[in-house]
Amino acid sequence: MREKRRKILAAGIGGCLLLVFGIGMTVFWSLGQRTFVSVSSMEEPVLIRTCFLSSGEDYTEDRLTGLLPGETVECEPAVVLDKDSPEAYIRVRLTFGGILGEQPSENRREQKERLERIRELQEGIRFCAGWLEGQDGCMYYQEKVSPGRTVPVYEQVLVPKNWDNKIAEKVFTIELTAEAVRSEHLEPWLLQNSEIRSWQ
Repeated sequence: MREKRRKILAAGIGGCLLLVFGIGMTVFWSLGQRTFVSVSSMEEPVLIRTCFLSSGEDYTEDRLTGLLPGETVECEPAVVLDKDSPEAYIRVRLTFGGILGEQPSENRREQKERLERIRELQEGIRFCAGWLEGQDGCMYYQEKVSPGRTVPVYEQVLVPKNWDNKIAEKVFTIELTAEAVRSEHLEPWLLQNSEIRSWQ
């Protein structure tokens, strides 16, 4: 039983939000989940998943068409702490790939342009209340999450206005990964900090 629990605790599932642009700019979405647990196998794991806020259902795939630069994509990803999980603090990380990912053959100018596109896209992501950007690039939720609670992550993504034909027909991805840590492991450190900007 203990060995089985170790295997369960070691499991983790990443998730991603895929944005695929063609001539008419078509968008594909995909979200997933990851479990982040304590080192000790004697503790109950923290169990989280990502879902759609309106339905509460796990996300599989959605498709939107006809988007243009300057338009917004309404979105509703959320993180759910399982009702049988202990109280926890959560964070999410966005990782960019496709045309926005590091290219093996890119030169310094191309790297600078790619990083600028990522910065522009990040500015257009509207996070919900309660999230702050951390020192490590993660977004940290500032409240302790109780079992069974659903926490909205962000509401929309704005397609940068200056993204023109250079980006059309190209593919870029945004991977959304959610992690959690048991609240009792973080609270002693929080006594000396008013904001959560990292996990020690």
